Amino acid sequence: MDPDIGTRIPPAATAALSVWIALGVACEGTNEHEPDARSPASSVEVPAEPSPPPPPPPGAFELPGLRERAPGLRFGWPTESVHLTSSFGWRVDPVSGLGTRLHRGIDLRGSIGDLVLSIGPGTVAFVGHDPLLGNLVIVDHGDGLQSLYGHLSDVLVVSDVPVDRGAAIGLVGNTGRSAAPHLHLTVTLDGKAIDPLEILGEPPHRPRALVAPLDAAADPAPSPAAP
Repeated sequence: MDPDIGTRIPPAATAALSVWIALGVACEGTNEHEPDARSPASSVEVPAEPSPPPPPPPGAFELPGLRERAPGLRFGWPTESVHLTSSFGWRVDPVSGLGTRLHRGIDLRGSIGDLVLSIGPGTVAFVGHDPLLGNLVIVDHGDGLQSLYGHLSDVLVVSDVPVDRGAAIGLVGNTGRSAAPHLHLTVTLDGKAIDPLEILGEPPHRPRALVAPLDAAADPAPSPAAP
């Protein structure tokens, strides 16, 4: 190699060569850190975050007729006494003892002055006197259901007042055609009498005869004395 080759290159050519080398290095650095906008990598779009689903319309998960199949209203016992003296249906006339009559309710034994309670919420529809049922109160519970309380010794409510389940509406008595103090309860649905025991809940307590054990119901009879 000729040692004087560098001295024979014109200064202008040397300057041009330096500029060309510098431009080449700059272009390589730009390609390394900034990819071309026309490259496949730059054309990929970033997916947007999915939007939450819209809320369901009201009632979308309610079954047809579900509310109509809900449990019905439970009614309470009308007296503290649970002694049923007469059931719903045909019976021998309790006063004359002659013939049979259709008993459109149940009779609950009690003492004069015992509280009579409304079996459920409603409105007092009638307060008055009947030749057969004596002093009576009728409560309208809605949906065609009514309850009637007869033979009362006194009435504690007036007509057109709302009452709750368990509200005192009268006192047990012996008015009207009655053989002994008791409460007569009739329940009607759309004007037709039904057995009140079909809608009444559990009584406030069990009858004493069912609570005491059979072997403790009565003391054993004493053995006869030896002669």
